[in-house]
Amino acid sequence: MIETTRPNPDSLLHLINQDKELTRKGRLKIFFGSSAGVGKTYAMLSEAKGLKEEDVDVIIGVVETHGRTETAKLVEGFERIELRKSDHKGIEIAEFDIEAALKRKPALILIDELAHTNAPNSRHLKRWQDVKELLDNGIDVYSTLNVQHLESVNDIITKTTGIEVKETVPDEIFDNAEDIELVDISSDELLKRLHQGKVYIAEGASTRAAENFFKKSNLVALREIALRRTVERVDAQMDLINSASGRNEAQIGEKILVCIGHDELASEVVRHARRMATRSKAELIALYIETSRHYRLSEKAKLNVERNLRFAERIGAKIVRISGSNASDEIIAYANKNGVTRIVIGCRGRRFTLNPFASNLSQDLISKSEGLEITAITQKNSKTKFSSLIPKSLSKPSNYLYSAIFVGLFTALCLPFKNLIDSDDFAMFYLVAVIFTAARYGVGSSIISSVLSVLAFNFFFTEPYYTFSVNNPKYYYTFAIMIITGMITGSLASKLSIQARQARKREEETAKLYELTKELSRIRGLENIADTSLEHIKGVFNVEPYVFFGNENEVRSFPDNSFYDLKEESVARWVIVNGKIAGKNTDTLPSARGLHLPLIAEQQILGVLCVIPKNEEEDFTLEQTSKLETFASIIASSFHRARKAEQAESSKVETESEKLRNLLLSSVSHDLRTPLASINGAASSLIMMKDRSGKDADDLLKSIHNQTARLSRLVTNLLDVTHLESGNIELNKQPYFIDELIGTSLVRVEELKGNREINILIEPDLPLVEVDGLLIEQVIINLLENAIRFTDENSGYIEIEATKQNDQIYLSIADNGKGIKKSEEEKIFEKFYTNKSGSQNTGLGLTICRGIISTHNGMIWAEQNDGGGTKFIFTLPVLTEAEMNEELE
Repeated sequence: MIETTRPNPDSLLHLINQDKELTRKGRLKIFFGSSAGVGKTYAMLSEAKGLKEEDVDVIIGVVETHGRTETAKLVEGFERIELRKSDHKGIEIAEFDIEAALKRKPALILIDELAHTNAPNSRHLKRWQDVKELLDNGIDVYSTLNVQHLESVNDIITKTTGIEVKETVPDEIFDNAEDIELVDISSDELLKRLHQGKVYIAEGASTRAAENFFKKSNLVALREIALRRTVERVDAQMDLINSASGRNEAQIGEKILVCIGHDELASEVVRHARRMATRSKAELIALYIETSRHYRLSEKAKLNVERNLRFAERIGAKIVRISGSNASDEIIAYANKNGVTRIVIGCRGRRFTLNPFASNLSQDLISKSEGLEITAITQKNSKTKFSSLIPKSLSKPSNYLYSAIFVGLFTALCLPFKNLIDSDDFAMFYLVAVIFTAARYGVGSSIISSVLSVLAFNFFFTEPYYTFSVNNPKYYYTFAIMIITGMITGSLASKLSIQARQARKREEETAKLYELTKELSRIRGLENIADTSLEHIKGVFNVEPYVFFGNENEVRSFPDNSFYDLKEESVARWVIVNGKIAGKNTDTLPSARGLHLPLIAEQQILGVLCVIPKNEEEDFTLEQTSKLETFASIIASSFHRARKAEQAESSKVETESEKLRNLLLSSVSHDLRTPLASINGAASSLIMMKDRSGKDADDLLKSIHNQTARLSRLVTNLLDVTHLESGNIELNKQPYFIDELIGTSLVRVEELKGNREINILIEPDLPLVEVDGLLIEQVIINLLENAIRFTDENSGYIEIEATKQNDQIYLSIADNGKGIKKSEEEKIFEKFYTNKSGSQNTGLGLTICRGIISTHNGMIWAEQNDGGGTKFIFTLPVLTEAEMNEELE
């Protein structure tokens, strides 16, 4: 194989991955035509009929026959999904039922008229969005589409036919379809079908409009556009194949930047850029620059900006918003930084402006660009309303009043110094008033302030005083300079003021995001993270935020678990399943009260952030949505970290449990082996003995009894530890004297003590303690057995002492055995702890003691005995007089 034609392995792998992705998702085939009546629905049904005969699971989702007999016959024999009926303003509307389709989940579903607009309260605004969700759920779809409904050619269709088509489909849907089948007939044949009544004309369309649309010149133009768009689609597929073979790499990385404005020309510019991107297979970026002029726009103009940005996003462009002082500089800087090869911009011609030195943006870009292709789209017969040219600040009458007040205030301040300062110097004072007014109220107020300043200066400070006439003609030059200087400095001051406010706004937003990130980094637990996040969102937006956890079947809201809104919960379920934004101001479930954003981290959907405006009539702008997405990303990352921490903690617990289990098995097997071996040996000896009634037999039976008791105690200890650690133990508290409990315990260990000496020191008149007597006896017995086990039988010495200190009974048991090291005084209460010398294996006895004392609100510890050995001490609370009286009653 020649090196230059060898396929690129990375490209081939990418194509394979694409195929895998397609096999996971459904496949879309579009039957594409130049206009209504060419036979798209008939061709779709004919092909589906053949597949049905091959036992493919094909059903009809929605098919419009429009009364055509041939089409109606093809529909027969297909399973159909019942249309969902809804009421809108007293009119019953039948729409495609996407819920039923997803539940049925056929192999292939037929969806006619891809560009159709759904009825209000539907899940999606457009039918193509229903199709997209079906594809995402692995269902193949056949659909139909006319060329006039493609978004990128909508403006060309309008210019060609004179009729504006409202229902459009993003080119992304068309370009990503698995297959496009062009259904084509000649213009003469289509006109013939029209006259025969076989072409459906939408209800509401006037006969005149229909006649204009179906003129032969229009049909020829539409057919040409449809053929060209189909060829572009085929070229795009060939480019994918060629790029995989290492050919046609020249266009990889090409980017087109389209600049967004606030007028009607922007949509035309975006469509043109989209067609350019389609032809050259380039990435499309839509850029909007927020200069100081943006904040002087009217609310309607700002709304147009948002609408144009949303349109660019819908048509497949990547949206970018940046702030700057000079639009052309920011555009060139962004283009150079991001490898843009072409810039598309609207050119509106020379317009009236208050700034005589202002230049045209397209001219600026051409003069500043180096190596960039600049495409300017002009607009014919562009009429600009004069009102839109007036600065926003001039539309507020109160600003005029403030301008006059400030000029009057400065005049009043200067009048006392009228005879002390040269009159020409007062012009500088008025310049301060102009700058102050411009910074506070904008450029419009500065213009008014400049004019009023000249009039006040002339009236009060030039001879003859208190008239608007002058004796010295030089003052006319002074007046002109004052007005020009005031307007220029006022304009600059206004821009600087706006830029300062922009900078403060960005700084505040950055500080809030940083503060949220900082706080979330030190918080643990999903609900704590959610609570902190929602408080921050409340501080930034005028909304009521919620977080939904759960799955498509069951969700719970935070912080208000009683929050119940069936529609909001249904939106949250949809977002959890699909991982896409939905709700208010979106194309999915737009009738919801709130905007729902998925919380996604590392491709896992961890929840949904729902924000409901306090003013339900208020809409979310694209800028606000972008900020909320940033918040959602930060919250999702924190949720993911919290879950990872929980998983790590759970893994740690499981690891520790496994270690404990292994230790338990090892220790228990060791402890069980000794008594079992003794029992087995004694029983074997008894079996072998002929005379089982002698002294030896009695000793063996006694050994079996003792070892069985030891084994029973070990099993009892295991059960006791299980009960204590699970918290299932219930105390049977009764009043006891401590000496009574000590005496009972000594009787239980009488046989074990042997020759060891046990001394008892009990302080007289000790009060009662309210305890579970059997459990405290077990503590004393365990401590005595531990002392007996680790002291010599002949020289062993054990001392029991009970005293009262600060409403507590202190009971200590000391021995003169080998003792423990100071570093082991706490460790010996752990399960099966063995000291370093290996001389003391405490098993479970001390662990049980600590558990029992803790349940009695006491304390237990070990320390080195003064005379050698170990001393164990535990405390028990004594009964107060009131408690004793209650017990006696």
